[in-house]
Amino acid sequence: METDPHGAGQTPTAALIAHILSRYHDTHRRELPELLALARKVETSHATDPNTPHGLTQALEAMIADLEEHMRREEEDVFATLATGDASAGEGIAGLRHDHEGHEAALNRIAAITHGFRLPSYACHSWARLYAGLGKLAEDLDEHRYLEDSVLFPRLQAGQ
Repeated sequence: METDPHGAGQTPTAALIAHILSRYHDTHRRELPELLALARKVETSHATDPNTPHGLTQALEAMIADLEEHMRREEEDVFATLATGDASAGEGIAGLRHDHEGHEAALNRIAAITHGFRLPSYACHSWARLYAGLGKLAEDLDEHRYLEDSVLFPRLQAGQ
């Protein structure tokens, strides 16, 4: 049985959704463009370095597009439906859970490209900021997925 380290299981559903929107959706939308810009800068500035995370920009672009579509579907199809009291709010959850598996795979790809976010000893400030930001993104996405998969979605499927 999974534990609930954040006490989210006791949080009312509307408050939990508001928290997910502000803490995760808004944060992803605010931070991902900077990570993408840093990835482009590092890949361009260090193009000939074998330690450069070649392919990171492309992997981030794909992940951002998938994540944005996923968040839009959550907001418009699940959260908005729930706010109106419509019992069909839980209908799209299987697809959202599937998306979460894709996000995990995308993070694994990014971790592979960056050698587990390990910086070379000579990494510039931008490279260090990029990897720190990617580490935060990985943590945020893990927490985001946990709150939805383990707390919110089971409630919605139970009609709470």
